[in-house]
Amino acid sequence: MTEAAGHTRILIAEDDEILGALLRDFLQNPEREITIQKNGLEAIRSLKDRPADVIIADLMLPGADGLKVLKEAKALHPGCEVIIITGYASLDTAIQAIRGGAYDYIRKPFKLEELEVGVKNASEKISLIRENRRLMQRLREALGEKEGLQKAWDEFLNQAESPGPKPPGPFSEADLSITLKQIPPDFDLQRQDFKEKALQILDRLTKLKKQDLIGEDEFSSFKKILLEKIS
Repeated sequence: MTEAAGHTRILIAEDDEILGALLRDFLQNPEREITIQKNGLEAIRSLKDRPADVIIADLMLPGADGLKVLKEAKALHPGCEVIIITGYASLDTAIQAIRGGAYDYIRKPFKLEELEVGVKNASEKISLIRENRRLMQRLREALGEKEGLQKAWDEFLNQAESPGPKPPGPFSEADLSITLKQIPPDFDLQRQDFKEKALQILDRLTKLKKQDLIGEDEFSSFKKILLEKIS
């Protein structure tokens, strides 16, 4: 997720060297990159240098405890998810962790499968959020492209000096028929600037069709008109 689709970067902050290695070996797979830090301050410094998608932090850490790691991780990378693990669980620390934005709070001893489920679910949540952001960005770009097509078409009509009101946009065959009737029969559409403008419109139409923002009939009608006028 941080680099390629499906790739998850995990930071384990655990001062127990044996437990840290056990967690790393159990969670490791080809789609995960796992780093271990045995000190809370080192974990925070690591996050400043390089973001992580999922942080597994022991509550009791030297340098800075798990709640401090949680706070700094969320400040540095709001989209990350933090799982707190502890052998000193209490209602107070559990509340602090959840209020601080922790994804989960797991008491020791726990089953490794329980932690795996938490890591997998946290990773999927991050992936869905990022995919939604990508889709929204593509939608904004597509809408911008559609607006650009509208502007280019209006400019094309203005260059043709057609009388009367302009059609609202290239979205129906009826509009196209009206537009064609407005263009004077003796108007020179062979000029190079017209050809370039028509080709620009055709390129935008192709992109919009690929994004399913205009239908096949609209695309075919416009393509036919543009090619006829510049051929």
